[in-house]
Amino acid sequence: MEWREKNAMPYLTFGALDDPRYAAFSYAVTTRHGGVSEGENLRSMNMGTRTGDRLENVQKNYALFCDALGYPVKNVVLANQTHSLHVRKVTADDAGKGIFKPRDYTDVDALITNEKNLVLSIHTADCVPVTLLDPVNSAVGNAHCGWKGTFGALSAITLEAMRAAYGTEPQNVTALIGPCIHKCCYEVSFDLYQQFLETFRDTSLIFEKNGRYYLDLPGINRKTLHSAGVQTIFVSDLCTCCHKQDLFSHRGLGPGRGVMSTFISIKDDE
Repeated sequence: MEWREKNAMPYLTFGALDDPRYAAFSYAVTTRHGGVSEGENLRSMNMGTRTGDRLENVQKNYALFCDALGYPVKNVVLANQTHSLHVRKVTADDAGKGIFKPRDYTDVDALITNEKNLVLSIHTADCVPVTLLDPVNSAVGNAHCGWKGTFGALSAITLEAMRAAYGTEPQNVTALIGPCIHKCCYEVSFDLYQQFLETFRDTSLIFEKNGRYYLDLPGINRKTLHSAGVQTIFVSDLCTCCHKQDLFSHRGLGPGRGVMSTFISIKDDE
């Protein structure tokens, strides 16, 4: 994953997306920099409306980031993240919901669309952002996969929702697994370790080290998507906890921290 800057705004993306086959898509991940939020663990590009930040600060952060990168800010759509396995099909009627207009939906941790100029945004601060691109049917998905979403295979559920709605076939999909907590920092209880091990049966992804138990959440999501038929998967090497000065991390900063946004949209032809 690469650190880049556009119009003085820092952001993260995958260099592989420079390939012309992805020209119809716009993908970016915010960092902790470039916004107006205040407070040690919110500074400065906090994108979350449920973090104790002032709503006007969060709205300003969206406006600053979207203006710099060319996203239509009034078309941003937020999920309603509760660690569920629910996917919402987003249309133009949803533009602005969650940030400039109230949401009329709850318990939504993944968004899909095939409509141009809508901007799907999910929040993370250690959880795994999984973005799905379908260049054949011009469709996208964005999923928030914490340990519950990872265990429940939300990434594959999102893929299936895209197949049902847009005819997406897994072999045509490119998956992007963005910055999140990595196995170096994601220590869990023995009970959770055992639950994952019994389900996924992979000691390279679920392991014990020096009497402590760890999960490789991006690795498990990659395995889930590969098992579902996705062949092209890019995984960020950035651990949010290790880079808490530049990225928001719940483990690294505590419950008062802000969140990052992962943006995906289908560009207008004009």
